[in-house]
Amino acid sequence: MAKDLIAVNQNGLTPAQFGDLAEVPPELEWLANITNAKTRRAYRNDVSEFSAFTGLRQPAELRTVTRAHVIAWRKHLESRALAPSSIRRKLSALSALFDYLCERNAVSGNPVDGVKRPMRESVAVYRLIAENTSAAGVSSA
Repeated sequence: MAKDLIAVNQNGLTPAQFGDLAEVPPELEWLANITNAKTRRAYRNDVSEFSAFTGLRQPAELRTVTRAHVIAWRKHLESRALAPSSIRRKLSALSALFDYLCERNAVSGNPVDGVKRPMRESVAVYRLIAENTSAAGVSSA
């Protein structure tokens, strides 16, 4: 996906382009490596939204993010009454980025790990039914 990072001619990379690619921040490299255009666009928007929420201006500033920042963002997303599936996707995008940064040794850990995500609707309904069944003293045996 070098073409997303720099313009590449048919003959291959020039020495200058080769050097430029060696300097690409891993945050941008991660995004360029997402092959599905719709996923790439959604993840770019999600990470941009997180960056705007936290006030980050440069990709390298992502390396200062903590779990507390991610939890604050999740609470902000919940306050906007977004669908649980949208919140899960946004957290998934951020987690995928931090997983990649961990692989590249750009960060020591993924701050999204351990952050609670909204339940899937089917799981929430199942738990509600199970709780009501237990509260009513109904036995499944």
